[in-house]
Amino acid sequence: MKLKSVSSFKYAFLLFFLISFLFITANSFAKPISAIIYPNDAKITEYYTVDVQSDKDRLTAQFFLPIHAKKETLSVNTSPESDLRITSVTIEEKMMPVADQIEKLKNQLKDLNQKKSAFETRIKANTAYITFWQTQAKNQPEKIAPVDSVQKLGNAIKTGVTTAYDEIYQHNQALEELAEKIQEIQKQLNGLTGAAKKRWQVNINLVGTPQPKIELTFSYHIRNCGWQPNYTINALPAKSMTELNWYAQITQNTGIDWEDIELKIATAQVVTRPEPPFLRDWVIQPRKPIEYSKIRHKSVMAEDALMSMAPTMSAEMVAGAQPPEPQQEAGYAFDTYDLGKRAIKAGESRRFTIREMELNTDFKYMIRPHATPQAFLFAQIDVKKEDFIKLPKGTATFLVDSAFIANRLFTMHDREQKLFFGSDPQVNVKLTTVEKKSDETGFLIGKKKYQWGWKVSVNNLKAYKIVALMEDAYPQIRDQRIKLKEIFDATSPQKEDNRLTWEFPVLAQKKTVIEYGFSVTYPDEMALSFGGR
Repeated sequence: MKLKSVSSFKYAFLLFFLISFLFITANSFAKPISAIIYPNDAKITEYYTVDVQSDKDRLTAQFFLPIHAKKETLSVNTSPESDLRITSVTIEEKMMPVADQIEKLKNQLKDLNQKKSAFETRIKANTAYITFWQTQAKNQPEKIAPVDSVQKLGNAIKTGVTTAYDEIYQHNQALEELAEKIQEIQKQLNGLTGAAKKRWQVNINLVGTPQPKIELTFSYHIRNCGWQPNYTINALPAKSMTELNWYAQITQNTGIDWEDIELKIATAQVVTRPEPPFLRDWVIQPRKPIEYSKIRHKSVMAEDALMSMAPTMSAEMVAGAQPPEPQQEAGYAFDTYDLGKRAIKAGESRRFTIREMELNTDFKYMIRPHATPQAFLFAQIDVKKEDFIKLPKGTATFLVDSAFIANRLFTMHDREQKLFFGSDPQVNVKLTTVEKKSDETGFLIGKKKYQWGWKVSVNNLKAYKIVALMEDAYPQIRDQRIKLKEIFDATSPQKEDNRLTWEFPVLAQKKTVIEYGFSVTYPDEMALSFGGR
């Protein structure tokens, strides 16, 4: 009886495997051999051996593409060794025959659920058996039985309970396998019944020596597939180094499993068009004069029309001049990266490492004491020319000493890059106003004077030396009657574009103090605005 049950199970499993194989084969497309993944789609290259149909002197073949394939991008080639050549290709939408497949899957699901129920019943029976003997063991006998009888009974109970536990374990293992199979069948069934299944049918007309089969290599672009760049940027100030890892997060929803496929990514979207863009006329002519009076009296409706066109029209175009030169469109030039042979299942999103870089970094702390008492760590990265690669915009995880700081957008288009890693609580900044006063009765008759003085202390609680970069706005005098005087201590700042910059070291567990200020003198009759200071 037991042998028969095992044989039935093996037979059912083989039958399940055979039906599944036939189902997958019946619905499979050609085997993808390579893919180039762009940000918003992918170019798939596939290899397929198809039957050649002969009708008198007419030779045809056909194959199918996923419905998300962009049919206008299809390219088909025959094998160089083949005597057959393509004369025309037509593409039409077809519904997939799924009724029989749905019925087969439902039968498989019913059979698997029956097996599941049988295993669950056996587990319950064994559990009840174990519970019964556990209850009997707790009840004390009213009279003492012979020793040999007790030993025999105990051995029998031990053997029975052990066997029951073994069977429960085996049945649970079988249930886990059944659950996986049921889940897979249910997934396939949901895929067939959840929505109408369509695909592109490609019909090919051929000429040449008739033969039963032909080998085709074809490529096409497909939606539901793409990639996004991700980065991990780990600042290591104590080592003067930044670890920058670049990943490609690839999403594959083509409906076909990719196995051992040659995979590449491209950093920009390709422009797929059968013909080049038209060539604009190059016209050189006198510029038309602008009639300001007419422009000022245009109606509100006309002005609104011009504003709506602003994103695509320059000021010269609005004024009547010739349009500017056309710019190169994105997609004609981009970088590609070869990931080698990879496997990605349909519906899966996987992350692949593109680059892992260790970059020598100059770390400093940006301090703007009049704006905030915080010190912001930043990295000045200067990548060697031979190591530099352009990195497309993507989400980056910023870390400091492997501790999470923030998620922000990141890109790299130049060798020199400045990256901020947030404020550091181990670097304290304190701003103290030393002097802020007005002297309206100064020694200069008819003059007023106002004076500011500040002290900035930077306390480094770290175990290593840091470099602080302190910034403040330089007073901008907008009247020649106002005279400005600078008051700097031994540490003088650099001045550029109305900005003052101090750069100074702060030793480990030490404090550095910077003092500076300004004074202005101005006419007695002048009411002066001090700009918020």
